[in-house]
Amino acid sequence: MMTLSPELEVLIATLVWLVRNGWTIEAISVAAGYGLPSVDRQKNEIKKALIAENVSIDNIVLRAKGPDIIACSQEGVWKIECKGLGQGKAQTHRNNFDRAVASVMSYFEDPSTRLGLAVANDYLWVYNFGERLPQALREATNLWVFLLENGTIYLYEPTEELPFRGAV
Repeated sequence: MMTLSPELEVLIATLVWLVRNGWTIEAISVAAGYGLPSVDRQKNEIKKALIAENVSIDNIVLRAKGPDIIACSQEGVWKIECKGLGQGKAQTHRNNFDRAVASVMSYFEDPSTRLGLAVANDYLWVYNFGERLPQALREATNLWVFLLENGTIYLYEPTEELPFRGAV
């Protein structure tokens, strides 16, 4: 059975993980489109989540394009693409996953930039799309995977195997 995880849920959980792990949020891109909450509602949810973590959003750039999250620390810079899992057919989910991978790859500047793909767990566990992210690709592009499971983010470094639980 598939677990629905809206993109906003993935985005917020990833923001909270970053903040709790010492990263400063520089920019957030809010998705707009059919079936999504209004941009204002999404901004309010993001603001509420960050305030709960004692983070002011005054210096965070909110925009409509680019990486969903840009964060920095002394360790470097993250550019992260977030992808939720809604209702739809397997082919729709595959297309959405492929677009998310293409988007995050477009953020590659140099090997020191950490690329992140934050996804709902069922992209890997129900649909097994993690096979579309070969470890060699993740290592070459410094692509980390943020996996949302039951409200908690689990981080997989480029050199770690991704968890698979079977395909549909």
